[in-house]
Amino acid sequence: MTHPQWVSPRQAVRRRVMFEGRVSRVVDYFGGAASASGPQAYLVEQRNYVLRPHFHPVDQFQILCGAPGSLFGRRPLGELEVHYADAHTVYGPLTGGDPPLRYFTLRAEPTGTTAFMPESRALLPARRTGRSLHADASGRADAGPAADDRATPVPDGAVTLLEDVRDGLRVSRLVGGPGASLPLPEAGECGQFLYVAAGGIVGADTSYGPETLGWQPPGAPGSAATAGPDGATVLVLRHPAPVARPTRDQRRPPHPKGDSRAR
Repeated sequence: MTHPQWVSPRQAVRRRVMFEGRVSRVVDYFGGAASASGPQAYLVEQRNYVLRPHFHPVDQFQILCGAPGSLFGRRPLGELEVHYADAHTVYGPLTGGDPPLRYFTLRAEPTGTTAFMPESRALLPARRTGRSLHADASGRADAGPAADDRATPVPDGAVTLLEDVRDGLRVSRLVGGPGASLPLPEAGECGQFLYVAAGGIVGADTSYGPETLGWQPPGAPGSAATAGPDGATVLVLRHPAPVARPTRDQRRPPHPKGDSRAR
């Protein structure tokens, strides 16, 4: 059995970066400022500024921890949300206030490129069909949007928040009481991240509390995580396989239980 690699907040590396003339605090969990390969995951604290619409050359997930005054586009953010964007897909703006908007960026392959709009328009593919999908991960809804309603099975006790069966994209939430065994699904062709949203995970020689991130590499088989004494809520974010992107006329309408409009 291949166990996930876990990194807790106390193990993550803090640094300050200058971004559009502002100093931001970044916390690196996987990869870092100069990473050339492998997963990349970091936490950003965005206080009192607006991050303009932009895109990246790689697929990515974001876990957004909303705060009063924080916005995704024009929409107020909830307490815990997941956003997925295909490579070269424009999203934003992101607005952070005080207290700051905090969000994790999770990539199966690293990049240091943030291409702002409209000045980077020439870098976009001629036919832009990328997905920009959003799901409530707070646990207040039983299920979020699905890009395709032909849902595949997930482990017992899991709730699918976001899924596209065409390329394996999936976000699910696992919840277990104290000492429960949480079955982790196989990682797919491009790997998957794990996020401890509440409670904790017990490892062989240590424990991992809230805001711990885990990584399972491409092809990793299904495994299990053990909930700590306060139980655990874990998000599983599986990156899609590198297949041809669906065209606009192949898209299915939003799932009736959620909203998958681009944001």
